[in-house]
Amino acid sequence: MPTPFELLKASPRRSVFGNYGSETDGAASTTTACCEESSNCAGSETAAPQSAIRNLQSAIDEAVARSFVYRFIAKVFEDPTPQGWAVLTDAATQTSFRTALQALAAERGDLRDGAEKLLAAFTPDGLEAFNDSYLVTFGHAARGPCPMNEIEYGNLKADSLFQPHRLADLNAFYRAFGLELADDAAERPDHICLELEFMSVLAAKEAYALEHQLDADQIALGREAQKKFLREHLGHWLPAFTRRLEREASPGALAALAAFTRGFVLSECARLGVTPGSEELLLRPVDEAADRMCDSCGITSLPPGALATA
Repeated sequence: MPTPFELLKASPRRSVFGNYGSETDGAASTTTACCEESSNCAGSETAAPQSAIRNLQSAIDEAVARSFVYRFIAKVFEDPTPQGWAVLTDAATQTSFRTALQALAAERGDLRDGAEKLLAAFTPDGLEAFNDSYLVTFGHAARGPCPMNEIEYGNLKADSLFQPHRLADLNAFYRAFGLELADDAAERPDHICLELEFMSVLAAKEAYALEHQLDADQIALGREAQKKFLREHLGHWLPAFTRRLEREASPGALAALAAFTRGFVLSECARLGVTPGSEELLLRPVDEAADRMCDSCGITSLPPGALATA
């Protein structure tokens, strides 16, 4: 049976981190396969106490599950396509999503109801309705009714360097873990899909480090990075984004996606001791000068995620 990561990787993918692939993706899917046969994976360390083996396997399972959930949500937030929709609504993908949540059930059992509402909204014949709702809710420009970019939310009195500083900090996070935006990446570094996928990468790296028993300092560094990224970026603005999304979207797939994503990220913040941002975080004022520049290049006439071409 294909592993969860193999199912998601099999779909045509708009590459986000162009150089993320062989080592970490392979580690994640290998670890997932190992976790599906946990007795074989854990039983290899016969000299270790059984309790230690169980604790290690549990930590690996949790890291893989977290990585898969982040990756699944990122896929759902991408621009809808027939190929991507087919993967998200496939029975095997949805079974893997439920399996991932089961690995987290001990501490996050309250997520399962939200997950079932989300999966119920994703049916093979639901793409057209979802696409219509997606365009109405997110608009045809980067600054639509419900912006999908971090720097659109925040301190209303911040100086003009607020936005470039936030983008530079995000790029620094990505580079610190050897990740670079793909040449054809269609979004800014602060797009919801990129931030979710980055957390998926960090969780996959944690699973790899645990499985291969890397240095404890490396594992601690990865966990601290997840904590810092949630505190300073994803966990700061996502509560406000998802609450706005629930208000803007009609009942259905997007509202269910917003509720589940907020619940999952808030559970991540609680797990790492991070105080999440306010759900009432306001949108920053529109920069009219920047908007005039965008109008001149024609990018505002494109759908979310589309690139302007010469």
